[in-house]
Amino acid sequence: MKHPEEYTRSAEQCLQQAKEHSTGEIRQARLTEAAIWARLAQAAATVYAADRHEASEQA
Repeated sequence: MKHPEEYTRSAEQCLQQAKEHSTGEIRQARLTEAAIWARLAQAAATVYAADRHEASEQA
């Protein structure tokens, strides 16, 4: 799994691409892709936080 910031960067790139496209269909596709990347970032952050919490408990 990637670090949460990597997913966030991908989401930001898709949002930027959506702003640059005037075609509604392409814009919508980029917004959908950005939403998916954002959800992946959120899931990765949850896993990352749980792993850090578990590691600190074991220490």
